[in-house]
Amino acid sequence: MMQRVLWMVLGVLLGLTACFEPRESCLDIEAVNFDAAADKACCCCCNYPRLRLRYLPQFDSLVWKPDTAYEYAPGRWFRIRQAVFYLSDFHLLKDGEAYFVPDTIGLAVRTANGDTVRQIFRNDFVLLRRTVVDYSVGEFRPSGAFQSMRLRVGLPDAVQRVLPEQAPENHPLRLQPENLWLNNDHGFAALKLIITRDTLPTTPPDTLVFGRPDFPSKVLQSAGPFFHESGFDFRLQLRVDFRELFRGLDLTNSDIPTWKSRIWANLDSAILVSSE
Repeated sequence: MMQRVLWMVLGVLLGLTACFEPRESCLDIEAVNFDAAADKACCCCCNYPRLRLRYLPQFDSLVWKPDTAYEYAPGRWFRIRQAVFYLSDFHLLKDGEAYFVPDTIGLAVRTANGDTVRQIFRNDFVLLRRTVVDYSVGEFRPSGAFQSMRLRVGLPDAVQRVLPEQAPENHPLRLQPENLWLNNDHGFAALKLIITRDTLPTTPPDTLVFGRPDFPSKVLQSAGPFFHESGFDFRLQLRVDFRELFRGLDLTNSDIPTWKSRIWANLDSAILVSSE
């Protein structure tokens, strides 16, 4: 009788063993979907942390709303109808070393003799529009405390030769409704603003385009610290204060070149990156 019971127990154990299948999932501790309960590492299911920017457009302490009238100087009101920026060249700085996203993309470019060739670029291009939204810059695994962040308003010189009509669908360098692509000679604009200099319904809007050769691009730096925990997305806030961007302007005159020079100079204080 005892022998029969032992055989039955052994049979049950063998049956359970036969039914067991190892659970396959991500076992890389740096991944955002790390699964400590997995029995077997998957071949390519791990998702790694990304550098993410939450865009916060403001006018002084207020959340900026398109087409709303704002007082840019005592007794002087205006409206910002459109604001579009290109950002690129994101670097996080720690102990004298720069870290950046490893993502790359092949894009068609125009050579000096008019040929079209494929060139590899770092794929950290962001097109900021006027709404509050989160932007994914690219994969970013380095962790720890970073002392500062550097970014470019606009695009690097080499990217200006990209043919936007051949860029992938939904890519920031594809032709956009806001028309930041100028032409083959000038490439992409860094910034485009459409404003109405007062609140009168009959006042036509002014379009301010910042591009080459006068305003090619501008590198800005924000002080940290910015802390990135391993295995989690690196989330930062990017604030654009339009009150600061238009500080010192006199929109009652039509000296648009002076407007543009002042706005370009104000970028340093108008754009700020901070921890989320």
